[in-house]
Amino acid sequence: MLTLAQLAEIIQAEIIGEATAIVHGAQAFEAAQAGDVTLASDTNYRARLNDSMATAIIIAPPVVAASANLLVVKNPKLAFARAIQALHAKAYAASGVSADLLRGEGCVLGDELSIHPRVTLGRNVVIGNRVTLHPGVVIGEGSRIGDDTVIHANVAIYPDTLIGNRVVVHSGTVIGADGFGFVPDEQGRQVKLLQLGRVIIEDDCEIGANCAIDCGNFEDTILHRGVKLDNFIQVGHATEIGENTVVAALSGFSGGTRIGRNCLIAGQSGTKEHVTIGDRAVITAKTAVIKDVPPGVVVGAMLPAQEYHLWLRSQALFSKLPDIYDRLKKVEKALKSLSQKGN
Repeated sequence: MLTLAQLAEIIQAEIIGEATAIVHGAQAFEAAQAGDVTLASDTNYRARLNDSMATAIIIAPPVVAASANLLVVKNPKLAFARAIQALHAKAYAASGVSADLLRGEGCVLGDELSIHPRVTLGRNVVIGNRVTLHPGVVIGEGSRIGDDTVIHANVAIYPDTLIGNRVVVHSGTVIGADGFGFVPDEQGRQVKLLQLGRVIIEDDCEIGANCAIDCGNFEDTILHRGVKLDNFIQVGHATEIGENTVVAALSGFSGGTRIGRNCLIAGQSGTKEHVTIGDRAVITAKTAVIKDVPPGVVVGAMLPAQEYHLWLRSQALFSKLPDIYDRLKKVEKALKSLSQKGN
């Protein structure tokens, strides 16, 4: 529970209204009631401010007349995210270490842990402080888990994986499985290329449910600080993803892909092996990236990736092809007729 003055300080907003009003929760615009703070993120909601029952509404400038209290801020979505955290985040409280923890020799456990039943740690695993391991987590030998990290149920972490501080890994994810590498022999049988690298996940990353992050072949697979992966994402061996890059669901990266910092990769996108995507690039949904993408460029297409506006123009022309074809046939027929008359 916070006063609007307290909340405004947290989200760095200007108050228009009663600074002493109390809010105890954050809610979507349609569902918000008295005591809630909500978000009017677009013109449709801004036009309906007086329809909301919320105690306070976060909006962007310019200020408009409203019966509710307003919290005015340049980036309302960011402010709303901070408001949700301020009103709903729960303080960490250690639950202790379950008596049925299976622990290999040489493990080092930090302080204030929450290790639930049916967790297995291999030899020489190092667990930091205030770490939460949910039921069914398996961590391979030689792995290290940083402070304040949360590993949800049934996550499998292969040996020698390094995970930083404040990382969240959601259920069903597998980290450190072998990369996909085989070479046919003289009889056409597939010979496995042993994978000798590791997976390194730096601080403040979040990995969605049912992702697969393969270990490197010779180089390590690396997720740099602040990377966010949605559900069902494949990260191939020796892929490197730059700081604060966001990847939406069902995307996949072939081995050796290099992705820069602050990129946005939309859903169902994929890369050819060893391509490089520059910093701040945007890859739109269902794009196949088969060549390098320069920094700051927006690309999109089914196959292959190309500059986004060129792709949109191509799509517009594609719908006109039947009409263009019919006109071309008429022109060819007319030219043929003129040619025959000339002879």
